[in-house]
Amino acid sequence: MTKVAEQRISSDAAMRGPTTAPARCGRLMDYIQIILLVVVWYTINISLIISNKWLISETGFHSTSLLTLLHMLSSCMASNMALALGLCPPRPAASPALMGRVAVLAASFTVAVASCMASLAYLPASFVQAIGSTTPGFTAVLAFLLQGRREAVVTYTALLPVVVGIVVASGGEPQFQLVGMALQVVACLFRSFKTVLQAVLLTDERDRIHPMTLLAYTSAMSSALLALLTAVTEPHSLAQAAALHARYRHFAPLLAASCGLAFFANWINFIISKRLGALTLQVLGNFKNVVAAMTSVAVFANPVTGAGLAGYGMTTLGVFAYSHLVHHYPAEWVPAPLGAALAYRPPSSTAAAADGAGPDEGSSGGGGGGGGGKGASNGKATAGTGANGQLGDVEYGGPRFKRASRGTTEERLPLLG
Repeated sequence: MTKVAEQRISSDAAMRGPTTAPARCGRLMDYIQIILLVVVWYTINISLIISNKWLISETGFHSTSLLTLLHMLSSCMASNMALALGLCPPRPAASPALMGRVAVLAASFTVAVASCMASLAYLPASFVQAIGSTTPGFTAVLAFLLQGRREAVVTYTALLPVVVGIVVASGGEPQFQLVGMALQVVACLFRSFKTVLQAVLLTDERDRIHPMTLLAYTSAMSSALLALLTAVTEPHSLAQAAALHARYRHFAPLLAASCGLAFFANWINFIISKRLGALTLQVLGNFKNVVAAMTSVAVFANPVTGAGLAGYGMTTLGVFAYSHLVHHYPAEWVPAPLGAALAYRPPSSTAAAADGAGPDEGSSGGGGGGGGGKGASNGKATAGTGANGQLGDVEYGGPRFKRASRGTTEERLPLLG
C-alpha cells in the first residue's frame, strides 16, 4: 500500500509539473505580467472612453463612423510604422488563405460596428448596452463551435452574473423593437465571431502571426470598409469635422488623443486575445464597463442608482468567480463542430517529442513545434524557442496541457484572485 501511495503521489507531482522555487517564481512573474497587462488595457480603454466623451460633449462631434474610421487609420499607420522600424518581428509572407481569414475578420468588425450604430436609431443606449452585455455568451458558443474549446459547466454558469449584472445596471428598459433588437443581436454575433477568429489567427502555428502584424493587416482592410460605410451613412462628416476644428482649438488635440489611444487599445486587445483567449477577453470587456462607469462617476459626477450599484456588484462577483473557476476547472479541446478549417488543436506528445520535448512536456516545454510557442487560444507554453527560431510566448500562468482520453484539458492560474 505504501508503495502504491508513493507511486500515485509521484505521478500526481509529475502531472502538476515542477515545484521548484524557480518554477514557482516563473509562474508568479507570468501572473504579475498578465495582471499588469490587463491593468494597462483597462487604463487605456477608460482613457479612450473619457477622451471620446469629452470630444462629443465639448465639441458636439457625433460622426461615430468617421471616428471609428480615424481610429482604424491611426492603428494602420502606427502598426506599419512599428513593423518598418523593426520594433516587432518582421511580418512573414502572407498566404492567400491567411489574407482571406483576415478579410473575414475585418468584415465582421465592420458589420458589428454598422449594426450596433444602426440599432441606436431604434433602441435607447442603455438597452443597447444591456443586449451587448450578452456578448460573452455568444463568444462561449462560437469558441466551442469554431475552436473546439469547451469550458466546464460551472464556468459557463459563472457567465450569468457577468451578463445579468450589466443588464441590471443599464436599467433593464423593456423597450423592445424588433428591428433594433435584430440589429443588436447581429452586432453581438459578429463581435463574438470577430473575437474568436482573432484568437484563432493569433494562436495558429501554421501562420505564426504576430499581434502587431495582424493589427496592420486588419486595420488596413477595416479602414477600406469603414470608408465606404462612412461615405454612405455620414456623407457630410468631414465637413462637420473641419468646421469643428475651425471653431474649437481643442478639437484637434482631443481627436489626436482619441486616435492614439485607439491604437494602443487595439494592440493590447490583440495581445490579450492571444494570451487569454476569446471568452476571457469578452468577460474582461464586461468588467471594463463596470470600471468605466465608476471612473465616469468620479470624473463627470454622473448620478448613480441603486440598480446600477447592484448590477455592477453582480458583474464584479461574476468576473472573480469566472477567474477562479477557469483555474480549477480547465477547458477541454474537442473536435470543433463547425471550424475544422479554423480550429487549432494542441499538438500531440508524439509531435512534441519529434521537436525535442519529452512525452510529458509536449505542450509545456519550450519548443514551438511541441505546442509551445503559439498554442491554442488560451494554451501557449512557457517561454522557449519556437520552430522558426523565434522566442515562444509566455502564456498566462505558464499552463500545461494534459492529454486526456476525450480531449486536451488546459490549466491556468486564476485571473483576478
